[in-house]
Amino acid sequence: MKGFKNFLWFLYKCFATYTILIYIMILWVPLKGWVAGFMMMSFPVVVIIHLVSIPIWYIVERKRALLPLIMFGLAGIFLNRTYGFGHQADPVALEKSFSVMNYNVHSFQRNEDLKNPGVRQGIREMKAWMASSDADILCMSEYFSDRGRLFNINQTLDSSGYSHSAFYSRNNSDSPTHSSGLAILSKYPIIAKKDTIFEAQNGLLQADIKIKGDTVRVIAVHLYSMTLKLSTLVRQKQVEGVKKEGKITFQRMRNGFIRRSSEMGALESWINASPYPVIVCGDFNEIPYGYVYSKMRGLLRNGFEEKGEGFGFTFNHLPYFIRIDHQFYSSDRLQIQDFTTFNQVGYSDHYPVMGHYQFQDRSAVKKD
Repeated sequence: MKGFKNFLWFLYKCFATYTILIYIMILWVPLKGWVAGFMMMSFPVVVIIHLVSIPIWYIVERKRALLPLIMFGLAGIFLNRTYGFGHQADPVALEKSFSVMNYNVHSFQRNEDLKNPGVRQGIREMKAWMASSDADILCMSEYFSDRGRLFNINQTLDSSGYSHSAFYSRNNSDSPTHSSGLAILSKYPIIAKKDTIFEAQNGLLQADIKIKGDTVRVIAVHLYSMTLKLSTLVRQKQVEGVKKEGKITFQRMRNGFIRRSSEMGALESWINASPYPVIVCGDFNEIPYGYVYSKMRGLLRNGFEEKGEGFGFTFNHLPYFIRIDHQFYSSDRLQIQDFTTFNQVGYSDHYPVMGHYQFQDRSAVKKD
């Protein structure tokens, strides 16, 4: 029995070493590649295992419970990435701020059964909610609009004050009311725009927006989508089915880590080239412990970490408990006043998030 306990302890010490490596990768040395991607993504599971191990080792051999306690305690370094404790927004500051909302709108459900009255009503409600959101700038992934009455989203938003827009340039040749992919709509003038398409609807879309004498560069992102079908995997009842779907899921995740690492290079060059303060927002398809998030965190501040509340989960399908929609901003030239995750808005497979920003007082910045 003692030999078995010592063997388990050896395995646990190996697991603790693996944990330290993950902590280092997330905090200091984010690495490219799919192996590192899987390792960093395992962070939440690793922390839960250490938490469960504390009482187990306390019962088996009390003094050995100290190691899992330390491992779990060290995970507190990443608490601000994981959980927001909220704050009381200053009403005066909010009045002076401008708001940016990003939302993966899932093509406004155009691929659903449009003969279903419930689906059609859901589309109308989603359009109405978007139009009444009060955001000054809308950044939308998986956007879609055409001349049809139900999907003429451009017209709906334009009549709500979003008279300035930027879409993928390849859509402009079709018609001003036929757009898909990324979209930026603004109540303030857009003075310049730029885009690049990685694949299908994934890519980057940039708009320089003039706001009361100042200019902000908004970069909407939609990084590589893995299109995981976890519900299909969960429904499998035969071993062969589990193996087949598991292999497909693994390959898609592997490709996702590789692709997003590559896309991050283009995004970083756009950020570094900006003469204006930057807000980068959208569907990153990555949780707060991955390579892209860690690289972005080294360049800009994260809105949720500064002003968010709760866990801020943004995905409305399996596995649910993840945050993959983010906002990053130039903290040296912008102040964030508030950040909200609308987790009661269930029209899409993502939840919208919105940040309120204010330009820094330039004289105050120089004094600092």
